[in-house]
Amino acid sequence: MTKATINTGELLRTALVGDVTSPVLGINPYDVTADGVPFVSIGAGGVCYTVKVGAEAHGWAADQVEPGASIANPDAAANEALMLYACIGNRATVRSGDAAGAVGVVTGKHEAFHAYKHVLVHLPADALDAVVPGDRLVVYATGRGMAVDELPEITCHSLGPELWDAWAPERSGGRLGIRVTRVLAPEVVGMGSGRVSGATSFALQSEADEALGALRIGDLVAVRDWDATYYTGYHEDRVTIGVVSTGDSPVLGNGPATTILLSGPSTAFELAVDASANLADLLEL
Repeated sequence: MTKATINTGELLRTALVGDVTSPVLGINPYDVTADGVPFVSIGAGGVCYTVKVGAEAHGWAADQVEPGASIANPDAAANEALMLYACIGNRATVRSGDAAGAVGVVTGKHEAFHAYKHVLVHLPADALDAVVPGDRLVVYATGRGMAVDELPEITCHSLGPELWDAWAPERSGGRLGIRVTRVLAPEVVGMGSGRVSGATSFALQSEADEALGALRIGDLVAVRDWDATYYTGYHEDRVTIGVVSTGDSPVLGNGPATTILLSGPSTAFELAVDASANLADLLEL
C-alpha cells in the first residue's frame, strides 16, 4: 500500500465565527426514555468540563452530551455555513474573553431537529475553564471540497486535512485503506436517515449492537450498507465512515451522534479494525 493523497492544493482555508452557546430548553423540560421514564435533558450546548473526547460514550446522566465547548453563529444563515464548512481536525482560536488566544480543535458536529446546530471544539483544560457562553471563536475552516486522488467514487464531507494526515489512509489499487474502531450493521442507525449528508450527524442506537457498549467519543466507525453521498439512508454495498461526536441518549431511536466523514461503494474501501482509531489518539488531544 502507498499513502493516499488528496487535492490539498485546491482546498480553500477560510475564517468562520462561532460563539460559545448556552444550553436551551423548551417550556416543558421533560423528555421520555425508551422505557417510558421522564427525564430532564442535559448535555447539549454551553461548556462541558466533565466529558472529553476519548471518554466513554455511555454511562452519563445526560442526553447526547457534547464534549468541550459547543459553538454556533447567532445568525441562522451564517450558522449553516459554519456547520457545512467546518471540518473535523480544523483549528479554532478563542478571540474574546479570559481564554483569548487559546487554540482548540473541531471534533464534531451535532444537530437536534428544529432546536440547535452546534460545532464542537476541544480546548485545553485551562482554556476550557476560562471560556464562558458568548465568547467568540474563529474556526480556520478547510476540507470542504476534498477529494481522494484516483478514487472519485468516494465522497468526502466533514473531513479536515489535519485529520486526514493524522489518520494516514493508504491506497492499494482501487481501494482506500481506512482504520476504524468497528464496522457496524445498518440497523444501528437511528435518527439521521433521510437527511442531507453535507453537515449532518446520525445517531447510533446503542441497543442495536453489543459492539457499541465500549464506544468512545472520538471513535472512527464504519457503517456498512448505508450511504451518505448526498442524502443518508440504507443502500446495499455502500459504506459510510464517521466520527462519534457526542455521548449516548436514553431516547428510543437516538444515541451517540456521529459526524459523517466519507461515503462510497464498499469496493472502494479496505477497512481495518484498530482500537486506537480515535481522535484523542490521532490528534493528540
